[in-house]
Amino acid sequence: MKNKITISVPSDLLYWPMIEAFYEKLVEEINFGKKEAKDLKNAFYELFENSVVHAYKEEEGYITIDFIIFHNALQIDVHDKGMPIDPNIIKAVPIDLKKRNKGLNRVYKLVDEFAFHNLGLEGKKFTIIKYTPYTLQLHHAQGFYSDILDDFTEELKKSLSQKLVVRTFKEGDEVWIPKLIYKNYGYTYFKDIFYFPDKILQKEKSGDVLSIVAEVDKQIVGHFALVRLPRSNIAEIGIAVVDPAFKGMGIMKKMFELLLLKAKELRLDALFGEAITFHPYSQRANARYGFKTSALLLGEIHHMVRLKDHPYPFRDKRGAVVIEYKLFKKRPKKLFIPRFYEDIVQKTYNLFDLAFTREKPKPGEKTTIELHYEKSFALGIVIVDEADGAFAANFKQIFEEALTKHPDMIYADINLEKVASIDNVIDVLHTFGFFYAGVLFLRKEGNDYLRMQFEASERIEEKRIVCYSDFCKELHRYILEDKKRVYKNI
Repeated sequence: MKNKITISVPSDLLYWPMIEAFYEKLVEEINFGKKEAKDLKNAFYELFENSVVHAYKEEEGYITIDFIIFHNALQIDVHDKGMPIDPNIIKAVPIDLKKRNKGLNRVYKLVDEFAFHNLGLEGKKFTIIKYTPYTLQLHHAQGFYSDILDDFTEELKKSLSQKLVVRTFKEGDEVWIPKLIYKNYGYTYFKDIFYFPDKILQKEKSGDVLSIVAEVDKQIVGHFALVRLPRSNIAEIGIAVVDPAFKGMGIMKKMFELLLLKAKELRLDALFGEAITFHPYSQRANARYGFKTSALLLGEIHHMVRLKDHPYPFRDKRGAVVIEYKLFKKRPKKLFIPRFYEDIVQKTYNLFDLAFTREKPKPGEKTTIELHYEKSFALGIVIVDEADGAFAANFKQIFEEALTKHPDMIYADINLEKVASIDNVIDVLHTFGFFYAGVLFLRKEGNDYLRMQFEASERIEEKRIVCYSDFCKELHRYILEDKKRVYKNI
C-alpha cells in the first residue's frame, strides 16, 4: 500500500521522541487537523507506553507501528510480541468511567475507532483510527476505476478500439493471467491456482474454466472467466482483472458481453457471481447485465485479500460477498420452505420471477450430509441433502469435525427440493449458531439450496458492507437481525 508507513523500534520509551517527531511531520504533510492530530497522538502514546511498560516489562523486544493513511482518516497499529493481556481488560472498555482519563479508557475516549487483535503466534495489536471532516493529502495513487465505465476521452477510446481484441483463451495466454492477478492483488488473490500457468492451462483444456481475454498489441491486458460448477449446469463468473494501465477504457464491458454469449452457446442454465462488498463496482456491472441478488455471505473473502492501491477501511477482518444470479432457464419447482424464513425466501423467488409450489414438511427417511473444507479460503461447507430424526446427532458430529479444521466461516446448504423435515433442520442449525445467508439456485444437480452461515472467527466484517441493489441492502439488515435473534436464544 502506497499510503502505509511502518516503523519498528526497540521497546524503550527513549525512542518515543523520535517517533513523535516523525508523527508530527507526517500529520503536517497530509494536512491532518490539529485537534484530531493531538487526540490521536495522545492515544498513540498510551498504547506505545503500554507495550513498553506492560508487554515487555521484564524483557527486551520490538514494537512495530503502522501508519495507514485513508482519504479521510489516519490509522495507527501498535504491534508487539510481548506478554499477552487479559481479554477482560479490553471488554471493560469503556465501562470503567472512574478511569476514563487513564489507560485504555482514555484511548477509547480520544479516538473514533479502537480495536484489539489477538494474533496468536504473532503477538497482539491495537488499532486506533481518527477521522477528519475533509480530504487528506495522500501519496499520489492510481485511480480506482470501476472497469465497466467509460472513464477515458473519446479520442483515447477510439484509438484503443482499433487495437483491442477480445477473444476466448488460447494456449500461451496462461503465462499472462498470473501477471494480471499480481498487478491487481499482489500475492493475496484467494483463488490461488490462477498464479500457476500450468494449472490454468489444465483447467482450460478440461473445460472446467473458459477464459475470455483482452489483447492490445499482442499483450494480454484483461481476463474474465466462466468456472463450471461440478454436478450442475451453471457456472461462476470471476477472476475478472484488467491491467491497471488500461482500466477505465471499457475493456471489462467488452469481455463481459463475450462471456455472456459463450454462456448461452454452452446452454448453461444460469450464471452467478460473488461480488465483493468493499466497493459497489462489480455489483453495478453485474446489475447492468441482469444479475440479481440472492444471498449475502459474511466472511467469504479472506482478510489477506487486497486490491492494490485501494485503501480499505478495515484490514484484519474477512469481507463479505453478494451472490448474484442471471437465470437463463426458469422452471416451476416444488420446494420445502422453512416457516422461519418463509417471507424472505418468497421475496427472493419473486425477485427472480420464479414460480414454485410449497411441499408440506414431513419426517425424513434418512440423513445425507457432506462436509467440504476449502483450506485456501479457511471455509467449511456442510451440505444437507436429506434429514431424518437422527439429524441433530449427525449434524453435531460433522460440525465438530469441521471445527477441528479451524475455519473462519462454516456455511450450511440445505436442499430445498429434498429435505422434507426442513423446519427441524433449521431449528437444529439455530442451536449451533447458524443464521440466514440466502438462496443458491441450481447449485447441485439442478436443485436449489438454502444457505445458512456460522461465524467461527471474530474477524468477520459485518457492518462496512457496500451494497448496490436495494435487495442487497435489505438482505444485509435482515441477516444481522437474524443473527441477533439466533444468538439471543442460544
